[in-house]
Amino acid sequence: MSSSSTGAKRFGEVLKTHRSAAGYSCRSLARALSYTPGWISRVENGKATPGLEFAERCDDLLGTGAELTALAQAAQPDVHGLLRPSQLPPAANRFVGRGHDLHDLNSYLHDPANANGSCIVAIDGPAGVGKSTLAAQWAHKIANSFPGGVFFAALQGHALDGSPVSPSQVLEHFLLSVGVAADRIPPGLTERAAIVRTLAEGRPTLFFLDDAADADQVEPLLVGAAGSVVIVTSRRRLTRLTVRTGAHRVCLGPMRPDESVALLRAVIGPRAESDPEAVRALAERCAHLPLALRIAAERLAAHPHRTVASTVAELDADRLDALADADDPNLAVRPILAASYQDLTPDVARAFRLLGLYPGITISTDAAAALLGRAAARARRQLDALVAVHLLEEVSADRFRAHDLLREYAAELAAELSVESRTAAVARLVGWYAHTVDRANYVIAPQRPIELLTDPPVGTHPLGFLAPEDASQWCDGEADNLLPVVRLASRHGLPAAWQIPTRLWNWLLIKKPWSLWIDSHEVGLQAAVAAGDRTAEAWASLNLADGHRQAGDTDRARHYAQDALRLREQLGDRHGQGWCEACLGFIATDEAESRQALGHFEAALDHFQVSGDRHGQSVLLACLAETHAHLGDRDRAQEAFDASLALARALGDHYGEGMLWARRAGAHRTRGELDDALTCLGHSIASRQAAADEWGIADAHEQRGDLLAELGRQDEAQEAWHRAIRIFTMLEDPRAAALRERLGATRPPEP
Repeated sequence: MSSSSTGAKRFGEVLKTHRSAAGYSCRSLARALSYTPGWISRVENGKATPGLEFAERCDDLLGTGAELTALAQAAQPDVHGLLRPSQLPPAANRFVGRGHDLHDLNSYLHDPANANGSCIVAIDGPAGVGKSTLAAQWAHKIANSFPGGVFFAALQGHALDGSPVSPSQVLEHFLLSVGVAADRIPPGLTERAAIVRTLAEGRPTLFFLDDAADADQVEPLLVGAAGSVVIVTSRRRLTRLTVRTGAHRVCLGPMRPDESVALLRAVIGPRAESDPEAVRALAERCAHLPLALRIAAERLAAHPHRTVASTVAELDADRLDALADADDPNLAVRPILAASYQDLTPDVARAFRLLGLYPGITISTDAAAALLGRAAARARRQLDALVAVHLLEEVSADRFRAHDLLREYAAELAAELSVESRTAAVARLVGWYAHTVDRANYVIAPQRPIELLTDPPVGTHPLGFLAPEDASQWCDGEADNLLPVVRLASRHGLPAAWQIPTRLWNWLLIKKPWSLWIDSHEVGLQAAVAAGDRTAEAWASLNLADGHRQAGDTDRARHYAQDALRLREQLGDRHGQGWCEACLGFIATDEAESRQALGHFEAALDHFQVSGDRHGQSVLLACLAETHAHLGDRDRAQEAFDASLALARALGDHYGEGMLWARRAGAHRTRGELDDALTCLGHSIASRQAAADEWGIADAHEQRGDLLAELGRQDEAQEAWHRAIRIFTMLEDPRAAALRERLGATRPPEP
């Protein structure tokens, strides 16, 4: 019996069952559908092949969904006298998420841009991201729309235990599976493809080509028949396929956090509800990769007495070993990542290994070039090669990252490099950062005298900057990487461990990222002490002192400032002593000890005059102007203010000028001269805008709000406070919360 006869018989049996259940006789069903009772009887007895229109009308009338339509499609006679292929692999149980991707896939079916009326969809993404699972899920949803059936081929492009299947082998498998005799299959690839194309001509067919190695393996399998759909999955970005055929590309990434949690809950069951925090942590440890999530979830499901938290701890100990199935060695993260790595050329494989040394989250092309010891153009080509096989992701222009599991695997490979190779790569990387930070620091505030670093590591090209905005923007973009790089330098005993934080000073002073400021200098201080570099120790201690002071911890600030001053005195460094005395003066000012502050400031000014630091003199004159004002000596205050302002303007020091006007405002406010204080704050804001000093601008707005409130100008005060809140919030400064709380307790005066 032919496959179409069997399908017709099955259709008739199912129709009869549903008709009887719905209370229809043959005659009443015939009337309802406008068919003859004899036709209905012949169909039910398998003696007539049902048409698709008849089946659809039956489904509508009997409420059977699309069941009868699907059976009718399967029962259609094969015009070639061959079997109708139905080769889809099973869809995944508990399929979760990917709703957006499925929506996109559906939209491609009817895209008028599909070449020659056929639709090609290429799904690429990293190993374990669920490409095959998504493709199978979608294929099952649309399979009934293809009267020509479904062909499936596992191309084994990245098989752990075999070679990729040749296109000729795939076509031979297709022909044999539909009943073409082996001795009728031609040997040539082109002839085999022509037969498959003929089979699909006029009968839309679905082709599912899973795990392609590259475009060469796929192109001979693209039949191009109108109405047909080809789904291709690959770990490699099949650019040539999209360019030549207009294929729709779907780049699949890790699941969203909520989807990851939903997948874990679907498998784990009630244990997920009892510890939602641990479930979220488990999803993060799995890098939101479906393969890793399913391995972790199935292990939990197989061990009902284990907690989710214990599995998280297990992954923390060794993720790559823990994410494996005990019964199936191939169902594991490590060998799947290894298969992608083994396909790399030697030069690109070296780049991937060295990237395992990088401690940050994202890496720029220029930083990668330093790490690899390559010119930027060559490094970019290697990074692009890693992106093409999804061992790296380009997250913005010239910035890349890998998910946690890939980073861990790369780190393992890096550990296998020789000590010399690792040490040289780290020295290039941290040296490049130190020299680039140094140049950015200078451009942000060239008025501050500092001797630039010389002799960057061989094979590196530190960046240069033309404008303060460019330098500051680079520091902003690298902010999350700087502390990990400092720690890396410290572990290797390299001077960049203290050079990076201390030479980041001008940016830190403007942006005030407290955690980075303090944490990086603590690492730098420990490294300087270990290296016996007392000058570096003094700078790190002093910068720590000012960081703690500005963050409100005056006890720690005084401790570090006194340590720094002792070191400077031992070294005979008058210039360094000047900044230590200045810091102690700032601390005394914060604690309203004006007489003590005056002594420190006068000592600091003397040191700067001896060492010839005009910038330091400008800053200290501003401090003296404020201190004299607090002590009631208006003449000396005015004299110091005028001298400080003249020096700041001569140096082009907008930051210093903004600070000077703010201190002048404080002096006016102390004497009750509120209008004068407001005028000074206006000058301060203008100068700080020129210096891109966001924190200083916010501080000035908060002070303006306080003054305006004292003057009874509540609407203006509220506007100033809210401007300050917006900037403090952007800077993640705790003053934002404190100001919100204060404003929440403030009520406008009664009219």
